[in-house]
Amino acid sequence: MKKIKDIILKEGFRSMAVNGIKSFTVENLASKLAMSKKTIYQYFPKKEILIKKIIDFRMKKLINEFNQIIKEESDPIIQFIKIREHNIKFAKRFNLEKLTHLKARYPNIWKIIEKYRFDRKNIYKQIFTLSQAQGDLRENLDPEVCAALYMNIFNSTFQPEFMNDNNLSIDLTIDHLQEILSNGFFNKKGIKKMNEYQNNKLARFIGSSK
Repeated sequence: MKKIKDIILKEGFRSMAVNGIKSFTVENLASKLAMSKKTIYQYFPKKEILIKKIIDFRMKKLINEFNQIIKEESDPIIQFIKIREHNIKFAKRFNLEKLTHLKARYPNIWKIIEKYRFDRKNIYKQIFTLSQAQGDLRENLDPEVCAALYMNIFNSTFQPEFMNDNNLSIDLTIDHLQEILSNGFFNKKGIKKMNEYQNNKLARFIGSSK
């Protein structure tokens, strides 16, 4: 029974990723699986229930894939990079139009996606904590705060209305966000100027307080 359900959910996700939720039908899914609609409805009595279960199934699988990366890699920096690469590969399976329709038509299902996004905070907390212990994360940063900020920025950015309002593609948004979060906005020259400004400001403050 579980095997049949998993087959339905796996193919259901593949169909939605390729064609979008707007074009997703139980009829088409049954045809691809060479089974009757009645069989699918035995496991999932309504289309919306099926869609919800498909999203939940794939989000759980994604979390398990992230945890497997952590299990296989001992270096937290490599963990971070591989999870980032895996996440990018997953996100690029969708286009903005499909995501816009999903959030507008099925807001409760979109909440499931957001919940799983925020659940990843514990994964990143683990990575940042280990990074700090190994001397790779700055000492003045709190790993838990870093994880919370990282996931909130990620979730706030990957909202269909934000990307539509700013004329951003998913690919462009992913590339820029990951680069900024990994390396910051500025190059060495820009960082040097920022440090010089802060040092001069501190010197003026010390001088004025004497």
